[in-house]
Amino acid sequence: MLERARPHERGALHLFDDDGREFLDAVAGIGSAPLGHAHPDWVAACHAQLQRLVSTSNAYRTGPQQALAAALRERYPIPDARVFFCNTGAEASEAAIKLALRATGRDTIIAFERAFHGRTLGALSLTANPSYRAPFVRCPGDELEHAFCSARVLRVPFGDLGAARACLEREGDRVAAVFLETVQGEAGVFPATREFLIGLRRECSARGALLGADEVQCGAGRTGAWSAWSAIVGDDPALAPDLLWLAKGLGGGLPIGACLARGALAEAMAPGSHGTTFGGNPLACAAALATIEIIERDALLAQAGAQMPTLREIAAIKPISAVHELRGLGAMIGIQIGAIAEQRASALTRALAEEHGVLVTVCGGHTVRLLFPYRAGRAELEQVWDALAACLRDS
Repeated sequence: MLERARPHERGALHLFDDDGREFLDAVAGIGSAPLGHAHPDWVAACHAQLQRLVSTSNAYRTGPQQALAAALRERYPIPDARVFFCNTGAEASEAAIKLALRATGRDTIIAFERAFHGRTLGALSLTANPSYRAPFVRCPGDELEHAFCSARVLRVPFGDLGAARACLEREGDRVAAVFLETVQGEAGVFPATREFLIGLRRECSARGALLGADEVQCGAGRTGAWSAWSAIVGDDPALAPDLLWLAKGLGGGLPIGACLARGALAEAMAPGSHGTTFGGNPLACAAALATIEIIERDALLAQAGAQMPTLREIAAIKPISAVHELRGLGAMIGIQIGAIAEQRASALTRALAEEHGVLVTVCGGHTVRLLFPYRAGRAELEQVWDALAACLRDS
């Protein structure tokens, strides 16, 4: 049982369990701790807000909420964005689904194979993994018919622009939106290509469909830019998605989610059509503002962006034969180990923790995923790589 972090003036990268054993944390709350743990400036900002105002519901505007909305508009590629605040990535996905259906008056959303958009009922209609959907979603053929969500969801292969185009052409004016993860995280860390994203933008624009980018895991600076979309496509507003949503790393460790939408589009959500009690509360917003400030002050975007190139250098010097591929952007890294059974994946993560003091997750069935805090560098990446080499050699 994890108990505490090792104190560090720039945020802890190491954790201790209740027996005093130390672990290097390459999970970071599944990406929700970009500053590491207990960063003193982040803690101070949270403490200061706790002494002022904690929760008012979203019936009222607050200073931290307004300031955070402005900060996100400045840093994300959607022009004239309006922001809806919530508590989690799944809630942000739900907001995007409702907005797309309401704004267009259409009933179909195109999603992608391997996608993960959350586990609430609406988000499950977009999530691809059958083990998550099976108890709650009926799956006749290749079309998902959600029991509680009015969206009709069709799925095509990720990265296949031709398949997406064909689906858009076939379904015509039924398609409200195309939704995708800019980098598929749970599937095994698969970044979209620039050509794919630009192609989707043009296809959606030509047919009056919206384009939505889920950056719950890959947003908030994890790819070395505030938005993974910007890291891949750039900041041209003509190429930006219509909706973009994020969570995880935004709060630096406290729960917060945000759905950004083009201004005119956002007006489709009339008062009362969606809401949240705790979303955008002053404490979470103050934590997010402190996270943004620290990332920019300490040049952590550049440090996050350097992690993937650094690991490639390490891998070139010390190759591991069982590693089939390295994928990712910045501080979102997937190390594919080939096809390994679920039991072996579980044994691998356990061995890394118990024998080498390294915490990782396995996603997509056979990919070791690293979601380090942004200040992690060569020493931490090499420690994980060496531990992985030892475990694979012994297995």
